[in-house]
Amino acid sequence: MPDTFDPRPPQELRAFYDWFAARYCAPGVRLSGFRLRWIAYRSEELDRGIGRAVLDLAWGEENVTRQVQFVARALEEVQGACALTFVEVGLGRVMRGSADGPLAPVVLKISMWHSNHPCGLLGRIELDAQGRPTGSAHAPLPLLCMAG
Repeated sequence: MPDTFDPRPPQELRAFYDWFAARYCAPGVRLSGFRLRWIAYRSEELDRGIGRAVLDLAWGEENVTRQVQFVARALEEVQGACALTFVEVGLGRVMRGSADGPLAPVVLKISMWHSNHPCGLLGRIELDAQGRPTGSAHAPLPLLCMAG
């Protein structure tokens, strides 16, 4: 990791986020019942346009129930030989200012970060009641990574 803190996510990460999010906004996609997933890619392969996962697990597979367990497993897979790009994707709700208001809409939350950079991205795709993307994908926000 660099000696100086850079609060901006790498440009390559934003390009990968756009590509990744577009897959979930495609016509015919239905995400109701989607399980939390953790996916790890070799960063150098993503830079060359190759989107082959090193490890792709749903929550609970192979006794992985926490992000830190997944990160450790992925790093073990490549034996520290390269930088990895991590993705966590799952359903959630957007926080609202008031608990008395209507129930917040379900969204697909996407967070991603590099193993060698302290700042990643956090974005969301809004879904309708049937779990289909509404076409409203918000631009991702910077995400400070505490681990990984």
